[in-house]
Amino acid sequence: MEVEMKIINDLKPNTVLLGFKKRNEQINQIIAYIENHDQTVIGKENGKNRLLHLSDCFSFFTSQKNVYVNNVSLSQPIKINDRLYTLQEKLPKQFIRISNTEIINLNYVQEFEISKSGIILIHFRNHYQTSSSRRYLKAIKERIL
Repeated sequence: MEVEMKIINDLKPNTVLLGFKKRNEQINQIIAYIENHDQTVIGKENGKNRLLHLSDCFSFFTSQKNVYVNNVSLSQPIKINDRLYTLQEKLPKQFIRISNTEIINLNYVQEFEISKSGIILIHFRNHYQTSSSRRYLKAIKERIL
């Protein structure tokens, strides 16, 4: 792959512009790396702050008015200080809101299963399971199809 760089002064701050003839797996990996590079969230574990890389987070959810993160390197979810709606605005594109109480990382999804009631059951590679609400069904279908 040939790499050519050019400074473009009229781009928004922290914006990278990629040009390619055809999108392939290698380009997808480059895009994912750029989107995830050094993005972190801070969680609270045993009264201490813990820095978590977003690339290791597979879901954010609310429970009893608190927001928690499921991370592949942790055995249990830990609390974070962000609200779900603020996370939704700043998370990379591989994260999608699936209900009022949960955001998931599509990179960890193994399969989607549509139930008879119209709810999407989501199975992750690490055997975690969750489901979407019908309200978010259209947005989910648009992202995965």
